Amino acid sequence: MTHDWNVEELLTAYRRILQRAIDEIWENTTWKEKKVKHRYSIGNGKYKYYETTRLIPYFPKSSEFKRELRNKLLKNWPFAKHYVDSAIKTAYSILESWRQNYLKGRRKRRKPVVKRKFVRVKTTLMKVEGSKIRITVKPREEYLELDYSGEWFYERIAGWKVGELIIRERDVYLTFSKELEFNGRIKLGIDSNLMSFDVYHPEKGWIKVDLSELHRIAETYDGIIDKLKSIQRKAPKRIGMLLRKYYARRRNRIEDFLNKLAVQLSREFPDTVFVFEDLNKFKMLENGSRKFNRKLSHSTWGKIVRKLSYRVPIEFVNPAGTSSTCPVCGSRLESRNGLVECFNCRFKADRQFLGAFNVFVRGVGVALSGGEARDLLSNEPGGELRLMSPKSVVRVDLNGRTFIHVPP
Repeated sequence: MTHDWNVEELLTAYRRILQRAIDEIWENTTWKEKKVKHRYSIGNGKYKYYETTRLIPYFPKSSEFKRELRNKLLKNWPFAKHYVDSAIKTAYSILESWRQNYLKGRRKRRKPVVKRKFVRVKTTLMKVEGSKIRITVKPREEYLELDYSGEWFYERIAGWKVGELIIRERDVYLTFSKELEFNGRIKLGIDSNLMSFDVYHPEKGWIKVDLSELHRIAETYDGIIDKLKSIQRKAPKRIGMLLRKYYARRRNRIEDFLNKLAVQLSREFPDTVFVFEDLNKFKMLENGSRKFNRKLSHSTWGKIVRKLSYRVPIEFVNPAGTSSTCPVCGSRLESRNGLVECFNCRFKADRQFLGAFNVFVRGVGVALSGGEARDLLSNEPGGELRLMSPKSVVRVDLNGRTFIHVPP
């Protein structure tokens, strides 16, 4: 929501105290050496192994440290005390995010710096009455008030609980939540591919979710942006404005597609645990060609999972071997033209179906080391895995709230 509050003083003070909290935690961080194993391919399926020593950060989290930090930050703090608690919580969140990226090699050993102005408002600073929220700035002196009854989302979140708010210079982010009833009865496996999500559902079978429209959107705008970049020197100011416009359009179109995909997936498979592979796209980018890497960058698997996690339970499994392990005997499969074949037990299947099925098997807690054939697919006669087509192919309906089913 937009607002017309005069909150510049609060925003500036909060950014300053948030940075102070990060500085204090950083100064008291312990760095420990740890040996890390690495490998690189030398051909013929063989690898060369080596070790490096890395410095691993451990942030102070004792109640004594947090108490002392809170007391330091409260000195000469003119606003409600709960903003200090919010700043400490946000500082730890920022540092944990930095730590994860640092361990993955995406960040250097540099302290995070807060540049944007915002205030994270805890629920203890709010009084909610229906659609009206009163936010305490200074106890018994200064308050902010808002009413979201006229907003477009009002009817959709009726009865939901108001969560934390984020105040920025011109707008405020509202969060809402409600408890979902879930009995944990069904799990489904999802194999993430460049142009599709292949879903294995124990009752509905193999369903392919077509993502080609997502790639079409990205490639269309990438083409426009590349052409504009090639002539940017001729008119830097004008072309720069056009680039910003098309970057925004590209981002908004993709976000719209992903939001509708998440909604329609949760509606297609209600009361279900979604099991995904724990993929690392950065490692895939290291081994691919330039053309493949560009296509891979359009596969926003992480964003899709993140948006889905607000609606359904999510679990992750190790992706190793899900598309190359025989579910009948556990042998390594040979892959040809999208099909896989086991030369040990003569099992054959579509590679994408097998990936989804093995993710499902791993999600229900079964090791990919082979099993009784009759126990593999309860909905198939004799429980046999055999060549098959998807039982259904679905596409995102950009004008509706449920998938469009198309012939496989």
